[in-house]
Amino acid sequence: MKNSIGITFSILITLALAGCGLLTQPAAPPIILPTSTSVVLATEIPLPTEIPLPTAIPPTATPEPTAAPALVKMLNAEVVFDNYILRTGPGRLFDRIDMYNSGAFVKIIVREVSNNWVLVQTSDYISGWMNVVGLKVQGDINSLPMFNVDNVQILQGHVYLPGRLAASGIVVSLAPVENDLAESTDTSTTNQDGLWAIYLPLETEGNWIIGPNADGCGTSNAVTGSGDDCTLNGKLPAGQEITIPFAQELALEFEILPLNP
Repeated sequence: MKNSIGITFSILITLALAGCGLLTQPAAPPIILPTSTSVVLATEIPLPTEIPLPTAIPPTATPEPTAAPALVKMLNAEVVFDNYILRTGPGRLFDRIDMYNSGAFVKIIVREVSNNWVLVQTSDYISGWMNVVGLKVQGDINSLPMFNVDNVQILQGHVYLPGRLAASGIVVSLAPVENDLAESTDTSTTNQDGLWAIYLPLETEGNWIIGPNADGCGTSNAVTGSGDDCTLNGKLPAGQEITIPFAQELALEFEILPLNP
């Protein structure tokens, strides 16, 4: 009986509290719905499909070293004749510049092809051509540069021994037709290659005769003996008549004839 009364009393108290709003259910925790969030992805940096190579800078061309001009070593020479002539060109028909006496010193600068004439500088600093016959050269003339003479007429050729061997030391002379070669206007002595050359001014013209007319004892391979006993091994050929101006590309060739053909 007591228990029934107690339970009834508890229910009444609960209803009373609920009516007064004093008894409430605990509120459920709020549900927070996710908002629409955009996912930020890391930006991918694309790899280059081809890596451009740097533009090649062409190397600056290295200039070829310029060869230093070779120093011309001049030879000293002494004049051995009085009144020896310095000329404007390598020949006896060229104008005279001055004359020098025996004992005068010159410096030889270059030679022409046959080694008969040399370009010199005198002690008074004048340049011109002298024939080597009147010079005592200190040194080897073949060591000098060879000079191609221009603005002249050139007569040149060879003298040969039988068998087309070069004849050195043979004198080739030039003279007008009305004179014989004994009264030569100019001469050239063959060098070791048998070569001779005679230079004439451009204005030279007319009919001339040219040919070998002497040999040099001690300097020629076409002779035997020396001094008064010097004998040519053969006979000199006859001269040729030519008309000047003469074609530069033509050579005048001579061959020493055997004594007993």
